[in-house]
Amino acid sequence: MEYIPRFIIFRVPRRNNLKEDIGVKIQKTAIWIVLIGILILLSKLFAIIFLTFILTYIGNTLLKLMAYRLKYRRLNLVIIYVLFLLAIVGFSGAVIPRVFSETRNLAKDFLAEQVRREAELEAITESQNHRHLKMEPSIAVETDTAEQSIVRRETRHYLDKTLQPLLDPESFASFKNSDLYNELLIKIDNAVEDFVPVIVNAVKSFINHLAVIGFHFALALILSFIILWDLPNLILAAQSFSEGKTEKIYAEIAPSLKAFGTVLGRAFEAQSGIAIVNAVLTAIGFWIIGLKSIALLSTIVFFCSYIPVLGVILSSLPAAILAFKAGGIIKIFLLVIVILIVHTVETYALNPLIYGHHMKMHPIVVLVILLIGEHLFGVWGLLLGVPVSAFILKYVIRGEKIE
Repeated sequence: MEYIPRFIIFRVPRRNNLKEDIGVKIQKTAIWIVLIGILILLSKLFAIIFLTFILTYIGNTLLKLMAYRLKYRRLNLVIIYVLFLLAIVGFSGAVIPRVFSETRNLAKDFLAEQVRREAELEAITESQNHRHLKMEPSIAVETDTAEQSIVRRETRHYLDKTLQPLLDPESFASFKNSDLYNELLIKIDNAVEDFVPVIVNAVKSFINHLAVIGFHFALALILSFIILWDLPNLILAAQSFSEGKTEKIYAEIAPSLKAFGTVLGRAFEAQSGIAIVNAVLTAIGFWIIGLKSIALLSTIVFFCSYIPVLGVILSSLPAAILAFKAGGIIKIFLLVIVILIVHTVETYALNPLIYGHHMKMHPIVVLVILLIGEHLFGVWGLLLGVPVSAFILKYVIRGEKIE
């Protein structure tokens, strides 16, 4: 038998193996397409699903910590949720009324500022011309107080309060009985009446959104409690899909979903701590520089802290407006110092909990992801853009093994 050198022999891939590889890839692609399609169909339930996942993840983490001291799992769960509900009730009773009060006062201040500017402009004209104009009594404004609307009374109050420091008593009394005062009052009253429906619609929209968020949060709280109550049995039930006809689907989806859930849960768990610290530090800083509406601004900072990088800008805009109104450029300068201090603490002491250990992404990349995510998916793009991108970068692009 003739000897054939080993290096000449080569293997031709079998057609059957090639067909099997193509078939496996088609199956995997089809599985993920179906999963994405299901997620699209459930897009309106994302808020409940997301809140349920976050509460379940945080609750399960606390259960693991308490297991070292108290071994009764369900008793620990009841203790955690009772304390959580007490914290929510305490927060709602202490902060939410304060936020509404400060929001109302803020709207009132801006309305008064609008009245003051128009009154000052008219008062300057009147001060220059009142000696040359013959003032005739006007009875159009002197109506019964009981018949005046609340808006008219408030307008008259702010108008008189603004004009008194600008005019001497004689000029003020003369101006108040003039047609010019009547025209100014009607002009401001019409402007306020046009502005009131905008405020009312905004308040209605805000209350509706707040009610929806409250309902979603309450439902997610109940669902997370039920899931954690029977979590061991649910895990066993999910693992039963690893056998039988669903074996391939389970093997393809389960590890990826577990890895993504871990990345997302850890990120938001750490981000919640960062949001609390940011809100507390911001409240202290605003109190030091003498800025009003601290509860409202701190609440805005808390929720904006869940948006990396861009949240600092969003939460600073309302504070900058109030600071400029309260103290001009000097107050804004002090505000910038407070924001820089809080941002420094967040960047060098807190953010490593997320970006150092989990995300490992440059702030510019994060900002680009947030802009694209907000443009394509709105609020969900801001909340989930960075964790999803970090997961894709780690497990899809870099190809790290999913445990």
